[in-house]
Amino acid sequence: MNKPWLKEIARDLVALGSIPFYLLVVVRSVIGDYYAFVYQMVIAAIAIFVLYFLIKDSSLHVARSLVITFFTSLFYKEIIFMTFAALVWVLLLFAAYYVKRKIGHVLRGVAIGVLSSLIGYYGALFL
Repeated sequence: MNKPWLKEIARDLVALGSIPFYLLVVVRSVIGDYYAFVYQMVIAAIAIFVLYFLIKDSSLHVARSLVITFFTSLFYKEIIFMTFAALVWVLLLFAAYYVKRKIGHVLRGVAIGVLSSLIGYYGALFL
């Protein structure tokens, strides 16, 4: 059965890990003078870029979306936001699988996202 609306929602969810959305979050933080957050996001973005060459055939949309979810949840420190963001991110995982149809692609993206989040978090402590 063809469900174009489901595919459209899946693509919209995956787009939350796009480069333009990532930059939108970072630039908004620069305007607000939230430099610790900016450093975390920029360091994590560099880590994503480097790790992509080490962990081939991975979903960078999943990786970037995990970094955004992790750092915005830390920034807001609100359980309601964190729960909602985590739920949206889990839906994004299913959507990425639905769109790409390769579980390994998605899981490697998760690995890059986790590693990049840790690198961004600890790397920003030194700045």
